[in-house]
Amino acid sequence: MSIEEPSRGSVGLLTRLTASAKRARLTGGLVMITAVVLLALNLRPAVNALGVVIPELQRSTGLGDTVAGLLLALPTLCFAVIGFTVSGLAQRIGSHRAVVLALVALTGGQLLRAMVAGTWALFAGSILALGGIAIGNVLLPGLIRLHFPSAIGPMTALYTTMLMIGQTVGAGITLPIEHGLGGTWRLGIGMWAATSAVAIVPWVAAVVRAPRAVRPAAMSAGDDAVPGGSAAAVPAPRIGVFALARSPHAWAMAVFFGMQSLQAYVVFGWMPTVLTDAGMSQGAAGGIMAIITAMGIPVSAVVPALLGAIKRQGALVATFIGATVIGYLGLIFMPATLTWIHGILIGFGLGAFPMALTLMALRARTHAGTTALSAFGQSVGYLLASIGPVGFGFLHDISGGSTLPLIAMICTLAPMLIGGLVVVRDWKIEDDLH
Repeated sequence: MSIEEPSRGSVGLLTRLTASAKRARLTGGLVMITAVVLLALNLRPAVNALGVVIPELQRSTGLGDTVAGLLLALPTLCFAVIGFTVSGLAQRIGSHRAVVLALVALTGGQLLRAMVAGTWALFAGSILALGGIAIGNVLLPGLIRLHFPSAIGPMTALYTTMLMIGQTVGAGITLPIEHGLGGTWRLGIGMWAATSAVAIVPWVAAVVRAPRAVRPAAMSAGDDAVPGGSAAAVPAPRIGVFALARSPHAWAMAVFFGMQSLQAYVVFGWMPTVLTDAGMSQGAAGGIMAIITAMGIPVSAVVPALLGAIKRQGALVATFIGATVIGYLGLIFMPATLTWIHGILIGFGLGAFPMALTLMALRARTHAGTTALSAFGQSVGYLLASIGPVGFGFLHDISGGSTLPLIAMICTLAPMLIGGLVVVRDWKIEDDLH
């Protein structure tokens, strides 16, 4: 199945995904589908679970607002800093082994911060867990290209949908399970170590099977050889992540990814405040947030395949940004009216996230190129995104309301539009470097 083909039913899609993976001659198709799904499901609960238990954690430990804020700021910083190292790590030990290492770090980090007393354990465990997530974030687009070369769109749709489900579940059921079992915040953030431990199993199977199925040349090149190539093929050249700094297309990808991430982190961090500023109750604000979060699931399922079905992909970029602008303007001029519509529009606008991840796989010819582009785009992008929550809070403080920061958010959509219109053009990162 090519990315241009639309999906024709879940059974047929599963068959085509499995066949695509088997044609790559790396490991069993169903094993890799399971591995990708379980990895994607575990890339957000560790972040969201901590966010929902923060009030309880502060009451229990006496942690101050400043320290708690620093703890909550760790995700974007860790994703940015650690992301720069992932391409080199994958080239040294192979992408499959790197994912196993990532899941071990994610599991161990969650257990450390849940079971060991002290602020140092909270920070050390969080950094370890977030480091594992950063590795998974960067490697997934390249692994999709490696294992599913003829089904990039549908497979990206599957894993981004699973990622959104993991995000929704992590935020939605952590407290109910914790309270239902009579536990504390430690149970709330520690229980997700069980799901990440389960995810290790299929990736260990991938490591065990890959050496028997992949040519030695490919393994020595960090799994970068073209799947299904001849035995005489030479390893694909290594691509350093910092080499992409001379590519205008890579910078456009970083700006596009970073600005859409900035929208997401501001929305999930500050939208409840915006809504309560408008006179809405906390319960009603939570309902709007549920609408925004839930919108990510169907959008993630549709957008990657839609990229191959439309020729004018720039129109899709403009649609996401236009929906977000209308949603923000609605919050400014009609803050307490039709708010659920504003939530739907903003949630739809956040669909630029799966679009960015899909384009990272499509704008490279090789696994190495995809991994390097993903590492550069996500690392620089998350650095840009980290400005958003802090800047929004600063503008909220000095203005005493949400209007000024929402206007600033609308302004940040301009560079996102420019970057998006560049990355949807037909280009390959390898051409920029050679």
